Amino acid sequence: MAKVFEIPKELNHLISDINLYQGRIIQITFTDKYNHKEIDIPFDTTDISNSLNRMSKKLEKEISSISIEELNEIENTVSLNVPKSVNDDDNTEQKTHQQSKKIREITVNKYSQNRKGDLHESILIDNDPLFLNIDLTDGNNNLDDGIKLSTSIVENSRMLCPPSLEEYLHNPYEFSSIDEIKLFIEKAKNETIFSLFLKANSIIPKYIDQDTYIINLNTIDILFSYFQDRFNTTHYTGIFGDNGSGKSSIGDLVEALAYRAVNTTDPTPPNIFRSLGSIEAGQITLILDEAEKIDQSPEMMSILKTGYDFRKQVSRINQNSGKPEKFYTYCSKHIIGERPPSQNIAKGVLDRTFSLVVYYGKPAYDIKEILNPTETGGKEYEELYNEILEFRKILFIYRLVHFKDAIPNIDISISGRNKELVKPYLQLFPNPKTEEEIKIYKELENTFQTLLKIKNNKKDFTIEAALIPIVIELMEKSKTKTIAFSDFWSELKYQINGYFDEKKPNEYHTEEFGTIYRNSISNVLQKLGVDSKRHNRYTELIFNHKKIMKNAFQYNISIQTKIEDSVSCECSEHTLEDTVENNNISVKIIVMKTLARL
Repeated sequence: MAKVFEIPKELNHLISDINLYQGRIIQITFTDKYNHKEIDIPFDTTDISNSLNRMSKKLEKEISSISIEELNEIENTVSLNVPKSVNDDDNTEQKTHQQSKKIREITVNKYSQNRKGDLHESILIDNDPLFLNIDLTDGNNNLDDGIKLSTSIVENSRMLCPPSLEEYLHNPYEFSSIDEIKLFIEKAKNETIFSLFLKANSIIPKYIDQDTYIINLNTIDILFSYFQDRFNTTHYTGIFGDNGSGKSSIGDLVEALAYRAVNTTDPTPPNIFRSLGSIEAGQITLILDEAEKIDQSPEMMSILKTGYDFRKQVSRINQNSGKPEKFYTYCSKHIIGERPPSQNIAKGVLDRTFSLVVYYGKPAYDIKEILNPTETGGKEYEELYNEILEFRKILFIYRLVHFKDAIPNIDISISGRNKELVKPYLQLFPNPKTEEEIKIYKELENTFQTLLKIKNNKKDFTIEAALIPIVIELMEKSKTKTIAFSDFWSELKYQINGYFDEKKPNEYHTEEFGTIYRNSISNVLQKLGVDSKRHNRYTELIFNHKKIMKNAFQYNISIQTKIEDSVSCECSEHTLEDTVENNNISVKIIVMKTLARL
């Protein structure tokens, strides 16, 4: 609750109220002479002198006509009342705060003890940095009790501080006063995740003219970014297209709406590590624009290869101290460029990515003009800009209000990598009840079905998908004779279109996959389930039937099978013929498998 100060008669013409809010904020409300202007000022009760000085400077800035005498009177009023408002808990905090001056100070965007404690989010109130926590549990409708503000979070070995305005790498969440926070809490109370989806899906098409599934995915991504740290995995979204296709506009819109979105062009690892931090995962949403060269940076690849998993960290040496530091890499990510990363280099990253090819469209508005409004835009642009800002704040406050909500488990009838890509996002929309909510959930399911179909079809054009039919044919031959690596190399050149230079016998230049090297292709074979054994004059291929079949299933390759038991048992036979087409090559596959092996 707020501590109300007694206003001396010398200030009655100027000030109607002075409150100490939660022992941390001085709240001054002026009279009608100044249009009842309300100013909130962070106040450190352990450092009253500096706090009074900061308060005076802010009052001088906000109320230009205020006199020195009036400022002195306000300072006296506050200094006389502040000690009376400090209770035993505040004294304990004061001692702790004094001790904290000897420990390390770290700037963080948010902190929740890795999901074990209360969520504290950094904000600016009238440009002053604070942490905000909202607790409306147990039917607590008193916002004064539910809103908790602090200037720092003190732990045994460190003090966590919110960024100041100049320290933010993204657009901060700014509020003019505590009353504005209360206003947005009331707005967030009236929302559900389904209603937020509808609102987002009404805003985004104003600036993106693309297929419905692309608009839906970006809508889902924006909403998910506000709860990314409640889940263990996230997918990546790739936006690829030529110049003028609108891919950067998608990045600008995600930056405007998503959770703490950092939009970086031609990204470098040091900047990314600084953004992600070492305190807690999910500090930001990362937008990598003009990211054509990220596959050429081992450090960027390490960020992307681990950044889908909440638990993962990457170790780096601090150049100043020479000591190793661990950085969290988990967060929602958008990768934007003219082309996706190389399949040969970034296969694991692409497996985690929904890659969208965008084309030139004609949206109703240019997001760049809306985010940088000028007089030429007039009132219409101003209203659109305010719509984006307001919706962003609603999403932010909704996150704080609902951060600890239970997330039910669901069965989405898919497994493996695809499950990781989709399940967390559908879990965000639990228990649809109304007809409208059920319709939204069905649309989400259809969107992910479309995305998975596109993603899985792209597997048909990978080197792995091209090699599996060859491997299966050779596996069949291995039942009657030994298969040497030279047999595989010859079959590869026969099955896959390309050019062979007799002067370079260990290279094969393919049309679809670039140059395949004899020495390195064995690594791909090993992933597919084919090991090798070195003999004096040749290398023998050893087939892991079970692993090869699982990989065939993963790459959507249908296989005619005849299942028989080599030991005395009942046999069953499947006689469905299938044809696998890959890179204009038709391969008829007949696979013999035993129940004992599988």
